[in-house]
This record gives sequence, C-alpha cells and structure tokens, in this order.
Amino acid sequence: MDWNDWLTILRWRAIEEGDTDAVILSEGQRREATGRTRAGMTSEMVTTDRVGDRESAFLLRRALWLEHELIGWSGILVRVMERLNPVKGRRLWIIAGWLAAFIIGYTLAGLGQEAEFNLLALPLVGVLVWNGVIMTAALLIEFKQEGRSRSLEWLANRLTPAANDRNGDAEASTGMTVDQRFEQLTHAPALERWQRRFRAWLHIAAALLALGSAIGLYARGWSKEYRAVWESTLLSKANAQTFFGSLFKPASSVLKLPLPLTELAIMHRTQGQTVSPAPALPWIHLYAGTLLLLVIIPRLSLALLSVWRAHAVMQKRMRSLGWQNFLIRTLRAVEGGQEIITVLIHATDAAPTHREVWSRGVRERFGRMTEPEMIHVPLGDEDDFVSAWKPAHPRVVIVFNLATTPEAEVQRRFVLDVKQTLASRQRDAELLVLLDATSISNRWSPEKLAGREKLWTEMLQGAANEIIVAARRSGV
Repeated sequence: MDWNDWLTILRWRAIEEGDTDAVILSEGQRREATGRTRAGMTSEMVTTDRVGDRESAFLLRRALWLEHELIGWSGILVRVMERLNPVKGRRLWIIAGWLAAFIIGYTLAGLGQEAEFNLLALPLVGVLVWNGVIMTAALLIEFKQEGRSRSLEWLANRLTPAANDRNGDAEASTGMTVDQRFEQLTHAPALERWQRRFRAWLHIAAALLALGSAIGLYARGWSKEYRAVWESTLLSKANAQTFFGSLFKPASSVLKLPLPLTELAIMHRTQGQTVSPAPALPWIHLYAGTLLLLVIIPRLSLALLSVWRAHAVMQKRMRSLGWQNFLIRTLRAVEGGQEIITVLIHATDAAPTHREVWSRGVRERFGRMTEPEMIHVPLGDEDDFVSAWKPAHPRVVIVFNLATTPEAEVQRRFVLDVKQTLASRQRDAELLVLLDATSISNRWSPEKLAGREKLWTEMLQGAANEIIVAARRSGV
C-alpha cells in the first residue's frame, strides 16, 4: 500500500477513536463497514500490534467502503476529513527549487567564457568534489539509524501549508479530539517520510544543476564558435595532460568519446597568446559526459534510493502503530451472536451511566452482539450469593469500583469463590474482572489512577482470567 492508502485508513481510525460519542460516525455505520469488508477475519486472528498483509488489506477495504458510502452524506464528516492532513511540502516550492538549480547550472557554465573556451575556468572540478562529498554523506545518512533531523523538522514546519481554519461549527469540540488523534498517529511517520523525500528532491536539484551546466555549454556553442584553450599558473603542460587525462577518462572510456590530449600543448595560452586554439566541441562532449556519469546518474540513483527508503520506512512505521486493540474492537463489534454474559456488580450503584460503561466494556471484550445480564451483589452478601448462585452461562464479569481499596478477605475471596462455583458448573468457564473508573477518571490524577489500578491488579493476581479497566469515553 502507498502513503495515500495509509492516510485514508488513519483518517477513519482517528475519527473512530476521537469521535468517542459517535457524533460524526455512528456505531451502526462502523459495524456495517466492518461486516461488509472483513472477509472472514475474526478478532482471534489478531495476535500482535503490528499488522500483516491480511489485516492491512482489511483496513484499506473498510476505509474505502466508508469513504465511498459515507462521504457526501454528512457535512460534518466532510469538513472533518478535509482538515485531516499531515506534514507535506508545497509542490510549487519543489518545482521552483528545481528550476532555480537548472538556471544556476546554466549560468555557471558561462562564467569566464568569452570567444575562447577555457577548460580550467569551468567549475567542473569543484562540482565533482562537492558532489562526491555530498553523495558520500548522503549514503551514510540514508542507512544510519532511522530517525528525524531537527533542522529538517523545522524546515518541514515552515514549508507545510497552513491548516484549514476551524470555525465555530457544532462538531468543533469533538473534531479537535479527532484532529489531535490524527496528529498523534501521523506526525512522526509523515515527518520522517517528508525528510527522506526532501533529500531525494535535493538530489534531483543537484542533477538538474549539472544538466543545466551541460546544456548551457551546448546552447552557447550553437550560435557562437568557441575555441578551446587552457591556462594555469600551477599546471605545466605535462601536468595538464595528466590532469585532463584523469578527469575525462571515465567519460571517454564509457561513452567512447575521443580524448585529444595531444592537442593540449598547442592549446596552452601563455602571456595572452595561444599557439593554436583547438575546436571546443570534443571538450564540451567530455565535459557533459563527465557530468552525466559522475553527477547526474549517481544523484538520480540516490534520489530513487531515498524515495524507496522513505516508502520502506513508512510501511514499517504504519504497520506498527498499535493496531491490535483497534482491530479487535472493530471486529468484535460484529461478533458474538446472541451470547449472554453474566455481569456481577459488587457493591456499586448501577446508575444508567455506569451500566452504559459496563455494557460497552463487556461488548468490546466479547463482541458487540453479546447481551450483558447484570446482577447486583451488595457488600456483605457475598457468601449468601455464591452459595445460592447457579451460573447459567460460562462467561462471567465481576464489576468492582476502582475507587474502593481492595481487601483480600472481601474482594479477592469473592472472586475466588465465584471462580470455583463457575468452574464446577460450566466446562468453558471464563472469569473477568472489570474495574469501574467512571466516577473518578476525571477527578483523580493519572498517577493516582495508575497506583490504584496496580493495587487492584496485585490483589487479584491469579484469581481472574483477565482484568480490565473501564471509564466513560467523554473527554478522553
């Protein structure tokens, strides 16, 4: 899959995970998209956070179904989708940069050249040395440990188009949560991809600069007859022959171009006089051929390498964005049949908001089509309840209030007694504990919540098959 495919997937994931109250995308629409596109996939098949080909194909089918079926029906949805865009460069800036590189190269080839074509006045050696250093550094950077450059990150933020303005629409508060989730999912991979592609754009610019230089020589030679000479304070005639022989040998050998080194002696200009200036065309061919072999082709190859690496790293990043919970929750929304799950509510008030949280937690764990059967167990009545209880269903969830301080002789003993009774009457018994944080999730600090959750987990270690924490989604 390419970058745009992943962006399509991530836009819908951000909406589903940010739109926790199903204002933008209803639960029914989400389930329908899953049911129509899962092609036999079940939640049991999802075993890791990293998605494989089957999982990614399902995610793409589902996202495309949502896009084709729902975009256009909801004005809110359209406006939210329009503003979910990651870091990206301006295409106009890229084209302008390439054009500037070509013009600079065209201009450089004409510096110091009048009626006579001075071989040493051409910036060929400097261009080759500079490109050699840059290409060596580029290869080292390309295969170094994956990461982001702070300087390029700053540049990316400067070159990124401004985000669409947000107005006072009704979805703004929910939409901001969607925006934040999309930013969280896409910012790091998008920025790294942009940086790698930016290096490819620079390689192309360098190739265009060299191409502009070669074309500049041919363009000037079209309407003016150049004669080739050379002059130097540092090089003797013998040294000049060695120097030009080494410089132009790759182009001469690979492109089968004549290399008239024997003419260098009479081409030498000294004290303003030249014995016999030579025709410039063979030397222009050698100059252009050298740029082609040592600059243009290597730079374009590095650009292709950078783009390929950008794609490979992007795929790695995207496949590792913590997909397991999202996939399991999505698939379980259409699984479960009409199975009944017994929910034992221990010493907790069963207000409608609480029941909604517990039902959602049960359905996300066992499948959206399951039906919770809730039974209240008052504090102090645990023994009487267990002695009289005859479990009719193999899966049981015990709900405790996370704010309560757990005690071994109360909560742990109750869980163990329920587990023993359940196992004695049901072959495929499965017991879960759900810790309800509804009343405290917005009042307690994250550190305090984590500490209490740890206390509960340690107290119930080994007593239940699984321990999950549930809180209201509003404001998450």
